[in-house]
Amino acid sequence: MKTYLLTAAAVIFLSVIVSLIIPQGKLNKTIVFVMRMACILVLIQPITGIFKIKASSEGDVLYDTEYVATVYSKNQSGSLEKLLYDEFAEECECKVNVVYVGGNFKVDSVSVQTVSENNQIIEDIYEYLEELGYINITVYAKSS
Repeated sequence: MKTYLLTAAAVIFLSVIVSLIIPQGKLNKTIVFVMRMACILVLIQPITGIFKIKASSEGDVLYDTEYVATVYSKNQSGSLEKLLYDEFAEECECKVNVVYVGGNFKVDSVSVQTVSENNQIIEDIYEYLEELGYINITVYAKSS
């Protein structure tokens, strides 16, 4: 605020000094107009700041990253369940853990619980998820 007031006072003072120094003539009206515009722009600067939406620092975000990660995890889990059912005809419960790191959302881990205890299907699902680029994969059979 102190900087704003000093800037406003300096621009107004400069405008007054320039308008007193310049001689009457063709250029007088143009210079006075430019100086008045500069004063108006400096004075309305706080009003224009209201309409700008920005984080207070680079690390801040304007949304709840934990909530977005939770919703993203649920959507990814549901999509993965459908994908595995289409690929292997296997009912699975999937849990995709999404985290917010370094300004981006990324998949941290994947857990898949299958209905059948067939080791070959479990291995195939694991390999399939590796091919898709998932990391920290856990595939296991549902215990009775």
